[in-house]
Amino acid sequence: MRTYTYLLSLFACLMLLASKSMAQPYTLRHLGIEDGLSNNYVTDIVQDSQGCIWIATEAGLNRFNGKDFTVYNTHNSDIAGDALTRLLYDPEENKLWVGTKTGISLLDCRTQEFEQSTPFDSIDMNNNIVSISPAADGGIWVANHYGKIVHYNKTGGKVTTLSRENIQGLPHSHWSVFDNGKGQLYVGHSGEGMSIIDLKSGTIKRYQNDPHNPKSLPGSSVYSIYIDHLENIWMGTNQGLALYNPVTEDFQIFRYEAGNPESLISDHVYEIKEMQDNRLWIATDIGGISILDLRNITFMNPKDLKFQNITNTYDKHGLSSGNIRSLFQDSFGNIWIGNYSSGVDFISHMQPIFHTLPYMIEKKQIIKYKSVWGVHVDEKQQVWLGSENEIAMFKDGNLQKKFDLTAHLSRTYAQVFTIHSSKENLFLGLYDDGLLKFDTRTNRITRIDLGQDYIDVNALYEDENGKLWIGMEYGLASYEKGILRREKEINNQISNLSVYGVLHDRQGKLWIGSYGSGIFVFGKDNKCVIQLLSENGFCSNSINQLYIDTKGGIWAATRNGIGYIKDTNQPENFIGYKYGDGLEDTYVHALQEDKDGNIWFSTDKGISCWNREQNKFDNYDYRDGIPLGSFTDGSAYAAQDGTLYFGSLNGVCYFNPQDISKENQVASVQIVECKGISSRMEGSSDETLILSDNGTIELPYDRNSFSITFMIPDYSQSQVVEYAYMIEELGNTWTNTQGENQVTFRNLSPGKYTFKVKARLRNHDWDDNRIATMKVHIHPPFWLAWYAKALYILLIVIGIYVWFRFYKRKLMLENSLELERKKSLNEQELNNERLRFYTNITHELRTPLTLILGPLEDLINDPNLSAYYSNKIKVIHSSAIRLLNLINQILEFRKTETQNRKLTVAKGDLGNLVTEIGLRYKELNRNEKVKFHIQVQPKEAKLYFDADIISTILNNLLSNAIKYTPEGEINLRMHQIDDKDNRYMEIVVNDTGYGIDADALPHIFDRYYQVKGKHQASGTGIGLALVKSLADLHEGTLYVESEIGKGTTFTFRILAENTYPDALHKEEKETVIQEEIEKPEEEKEDTDIRPMILVVEDNDDIREYIASSFSGNYRIITAINGKEGLEQALNHIPDIIISDIMMPEMDGIELCKLVKEDIRTSHIPVILLTAKDSIQDKEEGYESGADSYLTKPFSAKLLNSRVHNLLESRKKLALIVANRTKELKPEQQEETIKLNKLDEEFLTKFTTIVEENIDMEKMDMSFMMEKMNMSHSTLYRKIKSLTGMSGNELIRKIRLKNSLRLLMEEGHNISEAAYASGFNDLGYFRSCFREEYGMAPSEYIRLRKSQD
Repeated sequence: MRTYTYLLSLFACLMLLASKSMAQPYTLRHLGIEDGLSNNYVTDIVQDSQGCIWIATEAGLNRFNGKDFTVYNTHNSDIAGDALTRLLYDPEENKLWVGTKTGISLLDCRTQEFEQSTPFDSIDMNNNIVSISPAADGGIWVANHYGKIVHYNKTGGKVTTLSRENIQGLPHSHWSVFDNGKGQLYVGHSGEGMSIIDLKSGTIKRYQNDPHNPKSLPGSSVYSIYIDHLENIWMGTNQGLALYNPVTEDFQIFRYEAGNPESLISDHVYEIKEMQDNRLWIATDIGGISILDLRNITFMNPKDLKFQNITNTYDKHGLSSGNIRSLFQDSFGNIWIGNYSSGVDFISHMQPIFHTLPYMIEKKQIIKYKSVWGVHVDEKQQVWLGSENEIAMFKDGNLQKKFDLTAHLSRTYAQVFTIHSSKENLFLGLYDDGLLKFDTRTNRITRIDLGQDYIDVNALYEDENGKLWIGMEYGLASYEKGILRREKEINNQISNLSVYGVLHDRQGKLWIGSYGSGIFVFGKDNKCVIQLLSENGFCSNSINQLYIDTKGGIWAATRNGIGYIKDTNQPENFIGYKYGDGLEDTYVHALQEDKDGNIWFSTDKGISCWNREQNKFDNYDYRDGIPLGSFTDGSAYAAQDGTLYFGSLNGVCYFNPQDISKENQVASVQIVECKGISSRMEGSSDETLILSDNGTIELPYDRNSFSITFMIPDYSQSQVVEYAYMIEELGNTWTNTQGENQVTFRNLSPGKYTFKVKARLRNHDWDDNRIATMKVHIHPPFWLAWYAKALYILLIVIGIYVWFRFYKRKLMLENSLELERKKSLNEQELNNERLRFYTNITHELRTPLTLILGPLEDLINDPNLSAYYSNKIKVIHSSAIRLLNLINQILEFRKTETQNRKLTVAKGDLGNLVTEIGLRYKELNRNEKVKFHIQVQPKEAKLYFDADIISTILNNLLSNAIKYTPEGEINLRMHQIDDKDNRYMEIVVNDTGYGIDADALPHIFDRYYQVKGKHQASGTGIGLALVKSLADLHEGTLYVESEIGKGTTFTFRILAENTYPDALHKEEKETVIQEEIEKPEEEKEDTDIRPMILVVEDNDDIREYIASSFSGNYRIITAINGKEGLEQALNHIPDIIISDIMMPEMDGIELCKLVKEDIRTSHIPVILLTAKDSIQDKEEGYESGADSYLTKPFSAKLLNSRVHNLLESRKKLALIVANRTKELKPEQQEETIKLNKLDEEFLTKFTTIVEENIDMEKMDMSFMMEKMNMSHSTLYRKIKSLTGMSGNELIRKIRLKNSLRLLMEEGHNISEAAYASGFNDLGYFRSCFREEYGMAPSEYIRLRKSQD
């Protein structure tokens, strides 16, 4: 039975079914050093379980993931050497055995690291490793070129060596080793034939080449040994291919035969491999690849056995080199070819859909595809191509004929833009050279005269009547029965534009696509019914082609998208497709419809398809086999078999849409690598990150940047695959990588992440059923670990507890402080109530004091009073003064307590003030037992100080010294001292009186405190408290030293160079009011010529007292409040107003403000009386317009003086105003008293009215009353008060001043000036002029001219 099997196999393999037709040529893709391969000398190729391809070269190991190469060499890894020879992948352990010329290495594909040792380290295997093959027992056979054959048993870890020592007759040099699984080891030797070793018995059979025996081994070097699925034993030698018959031990030899293309391509056979389709691939050197189809072996003569050969043809259908060293078919059926000079050739298990016709040209030793502008398929399915100066015809994808058009051209160069076949003729539209007709039967070419030379023919269209329409550069023409006709009627309507498309719709309307003016639609009467333009929403005005589909719709290829008119009855209803609709490029060159009704069109980026059923676009480009480079306008055609042809500048692309299957599934995506990104250098990579036992990448917090590489193991899809990834914890959005197979994540926060990636083929749906997943866990730093967080929580709890304890103590402390504060506030409030009581009492006391002091001063000054009563009255007056001082002291203390007392400083001589106060008290001292001494140094002490505060302090201190010093001396000293780089002025009040007890000293500056003792005088207890407050207000220090029986020393110190920036500053100016002798008034409205005073006071006694005090020399009118006082002022226009401030209904401040704001009363001086004497109160009074301010109780004599001075100031102001009215240019003099704004406006208005009506003879007060809107009395009193004149006198003065201006400035004579100024009587004018200026007008003019 065994013998029968061998004979049958031998006989079957000698016969092969002959086939006259060649198979579809393979399309190869090349990978070399330009793609990242480390070296083009490839020695072996394998694939791991993840799908990565490993390529051994003479310069390192390469791992290919479908896009990028990763290179392992001696510089970046522990590989044994860079010159690699053989590879073997162990799927059980996921390890790769790597044979080099200097030893063997083992790579762990999981960690991407080489192991430090191998089982063969104990054996000298350092020379050239030529074979690594699997053993039948699951072990490995390794052979080096010169020396040993070693077996490694993976189960027991045992290493067994076969050599001459234990196998007698075993040659020393080897090329290949093959275990047939039946206890026999086939060994190919170098120059010594082949050996078969019986592994059980240890015997050996030798086979060598015998030149005299044609059935012996053909060559002495056996490079490859292979057993196919039929158990045929094939051997590749240096002298041909051999088929070994183990029964007869003969060899059937296959060699290269010159002149026979179906023989073995070369005798130097390096690799033999059976592919999944039962074809035997034989790799040869200096030849290529021969393929033997084992499925078609029959009982035929071995001489009829035929090989299909793949050679180096320098195109995509041939090998990149004839030096083939290795063959490999991956798990998807793709074939990898290792060349020993030009890298790797790749043959996809899926042949490309898109093809290019082999229409080639050689330029400068470079073969490239020709540019094609016109494409047409005739009725015989012959494909005609229009190119430069020629047309070509293809049949079944092969070039049949080419026809040179040069002899028929009117110029040396032309391109065939468009081709149309009609019966046996081809019409050829040329660029810039008109139209040719080509007879396909006779090959005769004739020119059709278009009536114009050098014209472009862009489009050809034959209607159902056989008329040929010609779209030209300058309009449209037709050709019928040998007659050419220019369509003038249509051309006139399209302005002879270039026509790029022409056709009829199903209703018979003519559609014309133009360059620059869109689409014209003509009815059967040749009248344009509509024009489609970009201005009315169409895609573009530049049309490249018009096409009518099987449903009657019209498509327009434009330079800005595609236009589609579905219903040609309504051409205004169109659809445009652009980028937003799915187009990858909007420059559409040409379009055609396939048999399924889908529209295919060419663009600058490839070929796209509008899927009518799915209403979406599919896009294809160079990655799908489409030629690179732009396609040509209007160059497309659909053959009857469904094949579509598109012309381009890089050949003609053709394909059958039926071959494009939407059922193709993308291979399952795999995550192949995860690498950490080093933080030390941008872009540098650390070692590969390894999955932990639970399938997770574990990373520390400071290595939180990494990249993930993924791929599909089917490399035939690598160029058309798209990936999308997502990290679940960062959102549920998928991100398209745009074809990249690697993503990088940087600086991720600590946490657990799930990375997902999915894939799809371009123009297909995503494969959501096969999603690759990888988990990444970035551990937090120790300070964010769970135990650290637990510690933080514990610390927070402790912190909250400590804070709660602290907060509780804080609340208790705050409560105690609040109690103290409330106690202090209560005491303060009690003190304030006491102060308010004193203050209110003092305010109430001031009013009766005024009624006491006033009459007392009158009585003291009464010469008729007897001496006895005069002395009594003086005593009463002195007591009243003391009471007033006490009241003032209380008020002063109140002001300091309520902070109403403001520091007001001026620069002056402090020594003078101290000396003056000291001398006054020295004079008041009536005790002869007390000596008063004053010492002031320096004599001049210029510094800033508040004289009132200093005076109050010294008055209190000196009065106390006099009060408590019955005998001895009192010293007042002022001197300058320096302390810590500061200069101070120190005032000391020293006495030798009773002294103060030491226990009382800390309290003497407290309010209401009085020292208890037998020497204590009566008092309020606020004197020293007031002194202390004033000293602090003055930013000074006050301290006291005292001893019982020896006396007391008070020291007050202020900074000499202090300018007090926060205090009020004033400059003292002495205003000298010159008294003038009152001149008698010549004219009065009333018989009583005394000035009128309005007294406004709510207190009846004070009001009557003031009235009685002034009744002798003034007319008095009174009012009880501000409202009544305002009415009296408006009715009587008094000369002066004296008003209290604090009154019901309307106070004095508001009364003063209203008086000063009314033009009728604004000139009246106002004196305000009040018991409030703070600076703020005075400022408020003066701001309201008050002219003077007196504090209650006031002196009647002082009030009388103020009234007299104010009235005298008004008289002086009236003289100044009268002088301004008299002279043209009055002398400029400094006016210490000025009119307010309202009074200035009043006089200006009055003067303007007079000047505007200057020539009016009857101008009098009645006229001015009407113009000024005032009563006669009010106007009279206003003018009298401001100018001291009556109204008529003021009018006359203005007239005289105007006449003087006319005489002196404008050169008028006297009569002209008089009449122009309103004087009708020249004598009266001269009299008035003499009275005013003291001389006649003529004399005045001469005097002025002489002075000039």
